[in-house]
Amino acid sequence: MIRLSCDLNLPTMFPCENRYLTLMSFPSSSEASARVSLSQRLQTVTEALAAAQTQADVLEIVLTPALNALDAIAGAVLLVDSSGQRLERMAIRGYTGEAQTLWQDGPLETDVPAGDALKRREGLFFERQGALVEAYPELEARTGGVAAVATAVLPMFLDDRPLGVLILDFKEPHHFTEDEIRFLRTLAAQCAVALGRAALQQNLEARVAARTAELEGERAALDAFVRFTEASARTTDPLSLAREARDVLQTALGVQVGYSELEDGCWKGRIFSDDTPPEVIVQSRAGFSAELPSFARPFEQGDVVFVDGWNAQQEGAKHTETYGAAALYPYVEDGQPHGLLTMGIPEARPWTERERQVFQAVGRSLALAIERTEQAQRLVVQNAELDARTRALEGFALLTQDLATQSDPHEFVRRAQEFTLSLLTPGYALYYERDTRQWRSRVQVGDVGNADLQAFIDAGPLVGQTPSIDVPWTTQQPYYQEDYVRGSDTPPEMVQHVTTVASLPVLRHGVLVGVFVTVLFDSRCWTPTDKVVLETVVGSLGLALERAEQAGELQRRTAQLERSNAELEQFAYIASHDLQAPIRAVTSFAGMIERRYGDVLDERGRLYLRQIVGGGEHMKRLVDDLLTFSRVHTEQREFMPVKVAAVFDTVAQRLRAQSPESQITCTPLPVVLADAPQLDQLFQNLISNGLKYRRDGVVPRVKVSAQRNGEMWRFAVADNGIGIEPQYFERIFEIFQRLHGRDTYEGTGIGLAVCKKIVERHGGRLWLESTPGEGSTFFFTLPGLED
Repeated sequence: MIRLSCDLNLPTMFPCENRYLTLMSFPSSSEASARVSLSQRLQTVTEALAAAQTQADVLEIVLTPALNALDAIAGAVLLVDSSGQRLERMAIRGYTGEAQTLWQDGPLETDVPAGDALKRREGLFFERQGALVEAYPELEARTGGVAAVATAVLPMFLDDRPLGVLILDFKEPHHFTEDEIRFLRTLAAQCAVALGRAALQQNLEARVAARTAELEGERAALDAFVRFTEASARTTDPLSLAREARDVLQTALGVQVGYSELEDGCWKGRIFSDDTPPEVIVQSRAGFSAELPSFARPFEQGDVVFVDGWNAQQEGAKHTETYGAAALYPYVEDGQPHGLLTMGIPEARPWTERERQVFQAVGRSLALAIERTEQAQRLVVQNAELDARTRALEGFALLTQDLATQSDPHEFVRRAQEFTLSLLTPGYALYYERDTRQWRSRVQVGDVGNADLQAFIDAGPLVGQTPSIDVPWTTQQPYYQEDYVRGSDTPPEMVQHVTTVASLPVLRHGVLVGVFVTVLFDSRCWTPTDKVVLETVVGSLGLALERAEQAGELQRRTAQLERSNAELEQFAYIASHDLQAPIRAVTSFAGMIERRYGDVLDERGRLYLRQIVGGGEHMKRLVDDLLTFSRVHTEQREFMPVKVAAVFDTVAQRLRAQSPESQITCTPLPVVLADAPQLDQLFQNLISNGLKYRRDGVVPRVKVSAQRNGEMWRFAVADNGIGIEPQYFERIFEIFQRLHGRDTYEGTGIGLAVCKKIVERHGGRLWLESTPGEGSTFFFTLPGLED
């Protein structure tokens, strides 16, 4: 404690130990009363400080009781600032009007009382008039204030850290008693503790407020991110998604955000933050060149780019001087640059790790959302195109369903033109084929709207001078003209009413055969759906032309085969019919010779006559079978309901007479639609075959059965004969084909061929299954009656 009450020069401002400038006296009874009063006051201050929350509360609680307790006229509190280099006046009491005081803001120096007290770490007490000025001669001149008669300066420390000073001024000389000094010292200490507690409280409240604000910001950012996520699930507009991403970044980071799309070689702004400078918005909407370094780098690297020190002049980006740092996130569509998400701040500083992470997270989320949106949009377009293609195919198929056997290709072209024009606005359609140096219009639907134009078309435009036809013919690709250049194909005055043209090459078996031209009088933008429909119709037309060609060829071949078959059947009928008379004559005369002159002839001569008779009889059977074969087509009768059981009984009775020992049986047989005589012939041939090709020593058995098979009846004729090798299953149905010589089994090799012809005429099929040495089963189908 320094007590200054007499003249003393202290140039070094250091304490004089054990030296008191005023002798201290023992307290009197009044001093004891004052001690009690000061103690009570200190107790009151202590209790009040315990409830103080702020620095202002503490200073008010401390300063006023101190003035009252010691009858001081004024007081002040100076506190060390956060830098520790200056003193700031935080509270004053008792100074009148605008009177200048000694206690002002200033550097923390030792040549002033406040700094000296903190330096000495003890109180300074100036008890008489002039003592303060004597100790600090320049103080009044420096501050412009006037020193009080007496002054006390109490330093305040907290955890050994200088906190400030408590100052009391008196208008009369004042002797500071031990109790007063103890009171002031304790009061300063409690003030320091309370100020520290208030600072802690204020710091805690500030931290709580900051953390609360941070949590609110994070919650707002999370809410924005949730909205962004929800929007990405329901929104198919990339710009709407970019707006949500902007809101997330603004809320989370407090940055300026923009979203641009590539157009005509420039990045043109679409979305901006509300606080984006107007000059930046204007320039961004006009476009930044895609070749600028920082705009090109994200796509070269394929990743986000952070620019910590943005230099607008160096970057070549006009009106972006307001930014000190920037970040750019690239978006690619189908392998090409498409979008760019940017954010910027005015400070030229490195981006924090949190800022980088948030921007990358939002950028990735936006990329995924845009990708999902693009996929959804592509799916919508693909579905629309698929639906259009399906409708085009179905419509064209419906229009041409009555042309299944049509062989005129131009009829298919006409139907395709009619169908195409029915889907579009008014116009006309032309189909051109090349004729050396000219294009010939082969099919036209619709009025061209100009007589001179019609004459020009009919005359045939020149090859190489008609782009609307030349281009698709040369490139073999569709040629769509949304803004038709009048005069490019014809004199311009003829086509003033024409605005839109589509020309498509027509290929048949991959070879160009013509050009399909659709002309519209109204303007039209050829949409992807339009193109799909036109290309589908023209592609179907190419297939239809292939079918027409095949149909024509099939008709020609069918007609040729029908003529050939008719001629052969006629020849077989005539030949076999006309051969019967000569055969009968030969066999008859041979028989007469044998009867009349047999005794004259030797054995060899009689053998020759027998061979003539046998050959003639075989020839007669062959001719008879040939007649039967030809009559399958020449003597056809209308199909009628026939009871198969009755036909079977007739045939079985006839064959049992020829082979009494044979066993011919059947299961219940149905009624079928058939030619009864031919059905008789069918069973005759199949059953007789089963009896003829018998095994030695085995009684021949043939069984006929039938089973329903949809609209047809499947019949089975099973025998227990010698059987047939599988390699002969097809051969035996060919005419004149035999597996055995006539010396083993009689026959002409025509019977099964007749059976096959009969079954096929009835719309059925004939086949067999066989096991050599066990027997064969012949199957055939015939149409049944409707239930």
